[in-house]
Amino acid sequence: MKLKLLLAGLLFPWISALFGQQNEGIIYYNETYNMHRSLPPEAADMKAMIPEFRTQKNELLFNASESLYRNAEEEDEDEFNDGGGMVIKMQRPEATFYRDFTGRKKIDARDFFGKNYLIADTLTTGDWKVAMDTKEILGYNCLKATTTDTLRKREIVAWFTDALPLPTGPAQFGQLPGTILEIDVNDGEIVIAAAKVEFKKLKKGEIAAPKRGEKVTDAEFQQIMADRMKENGGRMMRVIRN
Repeated sequence: MKLKLLLAGLLFPWISALFGQQNEGIIYYNETYNMHRSLPPEAADMKAMIPEFRTQKNELLFNASESLYRNAEEEDEDEFNDGGGMVIKMQRPEATFYRDFTGRKKIDARDFFGKNYLIADTLTTGDWKVAMDTKEILGYNCLKATTTDTLRKREIVAWFTDALPLPTGPAQFGQLPGTILEIDVNDGEIVIAAAKVEFKKLKKGEIAAPKRGEKVTDAEFQQIMADRMKENGGRMMRVIRN
């Protein structure tokens, strides 16, 4: 049986009490991308030139009222050569996701096709459906939740635990009654999995909202992405051949 999850606006005052003494720290995630599945059909011949999977490390800093998801390491540009003069350069766009749960706001800094955007908006409830399926991740009992990315037509599965009651998670994902420890987009196209949960005292100001980029609302950024996808034939990726 699946239940439609509705989160009330007054969900969060009890979070600090539930955390007890372990109310801040860092969750380390591995993000794995299936590069072959991301290629458009006209670039299928490039599969032999690039690895099928690419993994990067990220971290989620959290306390009783805020969270910040960011890169955990400097990102190098990967370069692949087919030996015939064609070179493919790959570098992930920078992205930082800040959540203020008491103030009910979110601020994301995202590099989209070479332009920096600062997406500031109200933190709203997600359209999640919670199932009765369970799974253990890093010793935490997790429940399954699903949703659909209607813009990019992607099915998303989240595994969250109420043992960590802050409604946050990796990247833009969150707004469940617990912290998301794993995300699966389109059955393995993207998998974001927690590798370690570390409770520790964070430095003052370590969780801070990003400030760089052209300020837009969430709806405006969704429209920017939709327009770009239309230009690229319904895909976020564009392949340019010399």
